[in-house]
Amino acid sequence: MLTNIRYILITALRDWLFIGLLASILFATAISATLGSTAFLEEREMTITFAAGSSRIILMVGLIVFVCFHIRNAFDTKEIDVILSRPISRSNLVIAYWLGFAFVALLLTLPVIAIIGLMGVNNWPGFIGWSVSLLLETFIVVALALFSAFTLRSAVTSVIACMGFYVLSRMMAFFVMTSQSGMVGGEMKYVFMRYGLKLISSVVPRLDFFGKSQWLIYGFDSSQDWIVCVIQAAIFIPLLLLASIADFRRKQF
Repeated sequence: MLTNIRYILITALRDWLFIGLLASILFATAISATLGSTAFLEEREMTITFAAGSSRIILMVGLIVFVCFHIRNAFDTKEIDVILSRPISRSNLVIAYWLGFAFVALLLTLPVIAIIGLMGVNNWPGFIGWSVSLLLETFIVVALALFSAFTLRSAVTSVIACMGFYVLSRMMAFFVMTSQSGMVGGEMKYVFMRYGLKLISSVVPRLDFFGKSQWLIYGFDSSQDWIVCVIQAAIFIPLLLLASIADFRRKQF
């Protein structure tokens, strides 16, 4: 297991993942600083908000692409077959992959936290909560990308499906609020849509609760903000890993 984790880290270094994402995040931060300088009020707060939001998106997209292409390349080059020829179970292999990618996610998240911290901390509890929730979100995204890569046969399809699910999870609050607004009619189709969105929102990860930029400025509204993040991570990470293991066990080599 440790060998597989070390191999994933070497692959990330070989593919220039750290340098590429760090350069993209620094570039996004520079653009955020430019946009923040145009504000009449709370210039630094706006810069921090833009930088945190853009860095979060770049980090998640980079992890999704790296995980999906790494797993599909492992299948195409028969790397999975070689690993399974050793005394290691398929469930342990999936867990080892997740631990390796989670370690890479940790190394990628730390510079993001440092950059936002160097820009200025308005609220320390909010900053700490934002940092922890961002790390938990990367762990969930890694598990989601792992499940997508194991179940789908194309790296491109895996990336598209995973990104689509991520966008759905991030915008679920907007969809639910829109369906409940007065602008939506009372016809039967809208009623079904409203209840359908509520059902979907109750079974998919609500990533809109993670890494809220407002925490960096104003802190938590209540202790439930960070509790929800921890509970979701504790539920969906094992669930996605179990689904990946179940699908991987059905595959024939």
